[in-house]
Amino acid sequence: MEQRDAAAAERLERRAQACVAAAMLAVALYVGVQAGRGLARSSHPHASVLGVALAAVSLLVLPWLGRRKLRVAAGLASAALRGDGILTAASAALAAITLLALIVNSAFGWWWADPIAALLIASALAVEATRVAVRHRFG
Repeated sequence: MEQRDAAAAERLERRAQACVAAAMLAVALYVGVQAGRGLARSSHPHASVLGVALAAVSLLVLPWLGRRKLRVAAGLASAALRGDGILTAASAALAAITLLALIVNSAFGWWWADPIAALLIASALAVEATRVAVRHRFG
């Protein structure tokens, strides 16, 4: 498509950028609100076999997938795919935090470690979403 209609390809890339920025912001808001609620309620993490298995599989697959997306995005100069790669990397970080929080809570009783780390990831996603949106708008 890009070879036949560069303008259409650019419009599609810009739409994809906007969607990725919106998705990043939605994930940042959701994770941030849930982390804030966890802190406010002194919510302790609870392990389930399915949850631990899902986090472990995510931790095995998502970092690899995120790196691949970022590599392809750089080759294509695609900000939308770069944003998708960042979302994938953030998902891997959330999976790691989930597993680490279960260990830390079990060993030290630090129930607050998971929501604090989630707030940091939410903040980083919000900053990246803003950066993508500004680049989309003015870039």
